[in-house]
Amino acid sequence: MKTIRFMLSVGLLLLLVSIPQGARAEDILRIGMFNKEALNSIAEAKGFLKGENLKVEINLVNNSVDLMRNFISGKYDIIHTNADNVIAWTEGQGEDPQPNDFVIFMGGIAGVRQLLVVGPEIKDVGDLKGKVLAVDDPRTGYASVLVYMLKKNGLTLNKDFTLKSFGNTKSRADAVSRGDAAGALMNLPKEEIQKRGFKIIGSSEEYVPVYARGVGAARRVWANQNEAVLVRYIRAMIGTTDWLLNPKNKEEAVKLLLPANDNSKSGAARMYEDAVDPKLGYIPGSRIEKEGIKTVIELREAMGFMKSPLPSPLKYVDERFYQKAAVAGR
Repeated sequence: MKTIRFMLSVGLLLLLVSIPQGARAEDILRIGMFNKEALNSIAEAKGFLKGENLKVEINLVNNSVDLMRNFISGKYDIIHTNADNVIAWTEGQGEDPQPNDFVIFMGGIAGVRQLLVVGPEIKDVGDLKGKVLAVDDPRTGYASVLVYMLKKNGLTLNKDFTLKSFGNTKSRADAVSRGDAAGALMNLPKEEIQKRGFKIIGSSEEYVPVYARGVGAARRVWANQNEAVLVRYIRAMIGTTDWLLNPKNKEEAVKLLLPANDNSKSGAARMYEDAVDPKLGYIPGSRIEKEGIKTVIELREAMGFMKSPLPSPLKYVDERFYQKAAVAGR
């Protein structure tokens, strides 16, 4: 019996040794986000993730509360979201009041293009006085951008208008269609806006030139315990970003984005143009741009959530992982 067990052990060992390097099981990363973005589609289609022996499991959510609660519980290893969500929930200013130890490990998108869309009965910003406006979460996300825009137009939160949580863009659009809200910030295509009979009375980029959007974040403990995997993921995304932003790859990129747009050529082309926009698209090299994080902090101050002296963006950032990925990728 001992001889048989010994022979089986030796056989198993030889089998493991004989497996080629490339045949090792891929490390799986569970990622939470609102929408599958251009970068995710390209990373998979072009094999940047496979090249790092990684497989991602993307989980889409309809609202930031679900995103952050699943993140805190460990259902997701990492998330891609606005820096506002990371900062708010780090400080205990989210739906759940307890603070969390999160870290931004890579950058994402340089700016925010959200349209202030209203129902047909609204003629201008002044007509929003006394109205309810739809947001994802009144404490986080684009709520601070909306409040800032309206403040610049003479309207004050909870005096001239109120905010109500409805969830993602589609949910906010449905709320306006039903008449449950007078308007909202949305990223709906203009064709959809026209189809619903909505009007555009403002755009976030007119008020907020830089904004940290789509950043990568992790629980600090998880990041420290899984450094090697995280560095490989960042390296894959740096490679993907640089490929996507290379004008030589435009034609192929648009083709690869067709499945994410129901094979609509116009949708894929629009997604590509948004991705490569020098002011509002992906940041070259997926760098962490602290100016965008600083903007988020200042907007949260305007909402009354942050007090002076304001914290440095470095409080919410750990560049060690990005630096290792960038060096290894040279």
